[in-house]
Amino acid sequence: MNKKILALGFILSIIVSACGSSSAEEIEMVSTAAAQTVEARFTQMAESTSTPEPPETSEEPTPTLTATATETSLPGVAPEGCLVGNFVSETIPDGTVVETGQYFTKSWSIRNDGNCTWNKEYKLIYWSGEILGGAAEYNFFEEIAPGETMTLPIQLLAPSETGVYEGAWKMKSPSGYIFGVGQYNAPVSVNVNVGEPGDLEYGITSVVYSLDREPDLGCPTNVHWNIHATITVSGRMTVVAQFQQSDGNHTLKETLFFEEAGSKTISVDWTLYKGAGPAPRWVQVVVFKPDKIYYPTFTFVNNCADVVD
Repeated sequence: MNKKILALGFILSIIVSACGSSSAEEIEMVSTAAAQTVEARFTQMAESTSTPEPPETSEEPTPTLTATATETSLPGVAPEGCLVGNFVSETIPDGTVVETGQYFTKSWSIRNDGNCTWNKEYKLIYWSGEILGGAAEYNFFEEIAPGETMTLPIQLLAPSETGVYEGAWKMKSPSGYIFGVGQYNAPVSVNVNVGEPGDLEYGITSVVYSLDREPDLGCPTNVHWNIHATITVSGRMTVVAQFQQSDGNHTLKETLFFEEAGSKTISVDWTLYKGAGPAPRWVQVVVFKPDKIYYPTFTFVNNCADVVD
């Protein structure tokens, strides 16, 4: 702006100096031309000093990170197919008679039929019923890989009052998911009959049959049918038992000594030869001690009857 004022002053001085020798018309012509020249000069300067546009660049923009969702283990949510357990066996079967104030150890054997390992952060937890002096939870003491079986023992205390007491227990994963055994995630349980020492009467609580054959498949010359009977008692006692068969044969008497409540198994091998008839066959457990009892029969059918290789 200051430069523009100085330039105009210079032009006026020229015009004034020219007034002495030129006509008014000439002076006006000179003034107009000079003004146009100055205007043009300042326009050019303004254009040359304007803010330059940023140069175009061929560089690609810097990429930015995009947040993506990640899977997390939410409390109470079970990994698919991981927490699948099945009951295998137990000690202190239901109905076991124990003395008032007596400590006893209850254990359950559970198989991991899931697709992940259960580590030591898994727990056995009290679920319902009578806690019987136990703790609210017990950590697993070893890892259980898929297909393996683990025995979970806990020490319990019979109440001082007589009666039948039952408690239930389940398992809990590190994420807090509670699960049991079998298709319906059932708890494992303890059921004891508590009585005064002088009033206790121990006895047989159940006889359960099972069957297998050798070989598993096919019909060779001889097929061995193995029948088993698991006898469960409620306390310290002695049992004498044998098998009787539908063909008139019987096994020798076996004596079973029980130091405490539990189960023992007796077996018989019934061999059928090729061509044996298809008629159903049965076996029966007969107990002679403590009291003579005939238990229900167990029937099986020869599926290799009259088959020739």
